[in-house]
Amino acid sequence: MGDDALKTVLMVARAAKGCSQWRPGDWPDLAVELLLAEFGDPEIAELAGLPASVSGWETEALVSSLYDRYDVREPPAEEAVVLLGRLMAADLRARPANVTAPLTRLLARLALPGYESDLANRACRSAEYLDCDCVVPDLAIEAELQGLQPLELPAGVVQVLARPLRSTLPLTQPPRGH
Repeated sequence: MGDDALKTVLMVARAAKGCSQWRPGDWPDLAVELLLAEFGDPEIAELAGLPASVSGWETEALVSSLYDRYDVREPPAEEAVVLLGRLMAADLRARPANVTAPLTRLLARLALPGYESDLANRACRSAEYLDCDCVVPDLAIEAELQGLQPLELPAGVVQVLARPLRSTLPLTQPPRGH
């Protein structure tokens, strides 16, 4: 994995944090995966040694240093959603879900009231009707999301980055109806 791949990892983590899908305790597992992928930055090594109960007070300086070194800025809302969609496309190709329209369900969770991403808002509108018989859901958005170019990162890195979003998917297909 080169510097461009590490920059992508950091961009995805920053996008996930901006969408409330990343917490300080997620950094140690990601840092371990990055070390296994042969990234030896001192900040990554230090993050890998922290416990999962770590607070933002302990991670902020290390993470900020990485963001600065690799010129990672907070992405705009639409870019953040596309990055997370590409992440989840890679994760779902490796580990398929047991529900219909998994990408729509995942990205719908990002559309908080007033969120500035057209993609997340369309996913939210479609996800509302995935499990009912009253309206035929618009599955075109799922096809669009399935067409996103998946991130090309090591499987372990993808799995750790995807874990917070993946945990919001139902384990089985929800029953039909309201």
